[in-house]
Amino acid sequence: MDYIIIDDEPDAIDVLKFHLNNIPFMELKATFRDPLDALEYLQKHTVDLLFLDINMPKLSGISFPKFLEKPPLIIFTTAYSEYALESYELKAVDYLLKPIEFDRLLKAVMKAKEVLNQNKAGVKASPKTSQEIHEQTVFIKSGSEFHQISIQNIKYIESDGNYVTFHTTKRSILARYKISEVKELLPHQFFVRIHRSFIVALKHIETVKKHAVVIDAKEIPISSNYREEFLTIIDGISKNRDN
Repeated sequence: MDYIIIDDEPDAIDVLKFHLNNIPFMELKATFRDPLDALEYLQKHTVDLLFLDINMPKLSGISFPKFLEKPPLIIFTTAYSEYALESYELKAVDYLLKPIEFDRLLKAVMKAKEVLNQNKAGVKASPKTSQEIHEQTVFIKSGSEFHQISIQNIKYIESDGNYVTFHTTKRSILARYKISEVKELLPHQFFVRIHRSFIVALKHIETVKKHAVVIDAKEIPISSNYREEFLTIIDGISKNRDN
């Protein structure tokens, strides 16, 4: 994947370059400390992925994509967690908190690679507005039947092997899907995977505990592999509402 790094801190750029040099399919095209220089570059060149700092002079990373007609995939990098919700609303691939560790970076890069492959294959649908997502429905095949359910009514999805159960506000539906397939089906700014067997809807979470969330009095476990990303999102939502 071709990528550029945009960060006003040279040390942060060096850390990313060092780690990314160890990933064979990643190809660095340029680095920028000034986001305006990066905008000029992207008017003439295309890349697959941006590593984009949020807190920068002249132009913030949150505002940066709005000046691009067709922004590349974006992985936000920042020392502050309060921008997590905004980053997910912008459909960022991932959100990395500094200092960035290699294993966490690799996870984000692999996610970007998967999204890029899907986009090239024409799998991913065109972006939808929040209102369109709110009204969106999906058809779920269960046995010989198709069930239409509203996105906003899905509370959580539970996986068991090659089957998943969609738990909604009205009913539960068993269907033959892998949980990874379901994750791509749902708008990621409203649904979060918190365990290898569970995806939850943010709007239906009643309580967040140390190792679980509560939805309809059911405790759903949070695994260590997904805890950091999930808590970053929750922290960002909390701080956004406080402001």
